[in-house]
Amino acid sequence: MPQVDEILELDLLTLREHTERAGDALDPVRLRHSIENLLPVSEVAVVRRQGALVAYAMLQPQEAGRWFVTGFSTHPEHRSAAIFRSLFGQLLHIASRRGIESLRSNVYKTNHLSMAFHARLGFKVTRENAKAVEFTASVSELRSKHPLFAQ
Repeated sequence: MPQVDEILELDLLTLREHTERAGDALDPVRLRHSIENLLPVSEVAVVRRQGALVAYAMLQPQEAGRWFVTGFSTHPEHRSAAIFRSLFGQLLHIASRRGIESLRSNVYKTNHLSMAFHARLGFKVTRENAKAVEFTASVSELRSKHPLFAQ
């Protein structure tokens, strides 16, 4: 299980720019509090290199079979197919073990990399407002349509 401090450090590195471009502030104290509250009630996939956290995904149950991606971050120097295969392999294991049928994720429109990544994976826009987009995907469609999920 990752530690709050290492998730916080990775999130501050990857979230600040697009959060501020969206007109919001990334408050480290508030973010720490959120991580502390979410971590014990979530399933977490992690990828480490030389002991350091380089990628993680945090999922929280919403309703029967539907889970929300409460955190997903990859260090900019470790965004590779090998890292994503490891992360998604763990997510598939979690999905199978917990009976997850669909995933929902919120993304700032200013986070162009994440917007494109969700679309490439097969997530569909289910809601949006001026700042953000809600994406949803069924796990079975993700498995059938994208090689990173084909394990």
